[in-house]
Amino acid sequence: MVSLGIAPYFTPFTSNRDTELFSIFDRRKNWSLNTYLSEHVWWLLFDKDIATHIRRYRIDTISKRIALTAAVFGVFTLAWIPIDIFSFDEKHHAKFVITRLGIASLFGLIYLYARNGSHRVSVLLSLFALLFCPLILHGVGYQVFIDNNLEGLAQINSNLYAGLPYVIIAGLSLFPVVAIETLLLAIPLILWEVGMPLFYGSFSWVEAASQTWLLGLFLGVSLLNSMIQVAQLKGLMERADNDPLTGAIARRSGTNMLDFLFNVANKKDSPFALAFLDLDNFKSINDVYGHEAGDAALRQTVDVLHEKVRSGDIVIRWGGEEFLIVLPDTSIDDAKLVLERITVDWLGPRPDGTPLTASIGLAERTLENTETWKQLLDLADSRMYEAKQAGRARYV
Repeated sequence: MVSLGIAPYFTPFTSNRDTELFSIFDRRKNWSLNTYLSEHVWWLLFDKDIATHIRRYRIDTISKRIALTAAVFGVFTLAWIPIDIFSFDEKHHAKFVITRLGIASLFGLIYLYARNGSHRVSVLLSLFALLFCPLILHGVGYQVFIDNNLEGLAQINSNLYAGLPYVIIAGLSLFPVVAIETLLLAIPLILWEVGMPLFYGSFSWVEAASQTWLLGLFLGVSLLNSMIQVAQLKGLMERADNDPLTGAIARRSGTNMLDFLFNVANKKDSPFALAFLDLDNFKSINDVYGHEAGDAALRQTVDVLHEKVRSGDIVIRWGGEEFLIVLPDTSIDDAKLVLERITVDWLGPRPDGTPLTASIGLAERTLENTETWKQLLDLADSRMYEAKQAGRARYV
């Protein structure tokens, strides 16, 4: 690749070309690095360059796991009360019982809230609350144990309380969170834990450094495992999603995406548009030029659509020469702008050199007041047929 960039500019005895050569080489090197980082690194660090439907599926997965974990933690928190009562005297175990009842109630609220979570910020706040609840219990334990010499079962139980921060940081590995999310969640928890002795006047630099180092190791393992989950989720969805001929989303996966994205739009009461696209006179390409030419036209259509739609839009091959363009969070006016870009010079040339056109029907959820994505699809489909009857090469 480098030689292709160098060859046109390699002219002996020309000093100005040397400068131009190194400038072009640097630009190509930076482009390659940026492309590599974009494709393999940035999306694991900052949730960038991941398709909208995959991002939303990831957030939905996190939300469901938060609800499940909150339910389990709530039951486990209550189940530990008899152990506290048996381990500590009445003066001390009363604090734990009251704290555990309060935390179990918080877990219940997190469970109810997370079940319906769909926005990234609200889901991450739920996850932070989920992780912070055990830290409250740890803080109460720290206060109780700091001036008491414990023995036997009480000492064993107190050691379990002391290990809660490590369990919390390790618990992050249960969720497919990217690196920046992991750090934003974990660092405040670590600072709280390491800085808590300052409040009680028992701070030790040696102990704080040791604890920070150990928590950092746990965080590193959680960070790696969480990013592996994100990568696996993205890879599995992309492999399952794609139509092998065109690279568009396959109908089966597209149906699941439509169901999920439409439900999200309903919850948020946000706009959601669908464009139903059918290639004009496609059968004549197969009849005159053969099926290989028809397959090439389908691939060309998807390539052009991907160039003209926005990064968050989804192209689905619905069947044969029919395609859906899914436009989440898109009003009817914004959807028209997308279709205007498509219809300016259409979908590239047919085998005979004329434009490859399509008939398109457009419908939008809030404008149509539809209750399901199937109703919205039926409207877009019927309008596509209106475009056909009106002379093709247009949208309705």
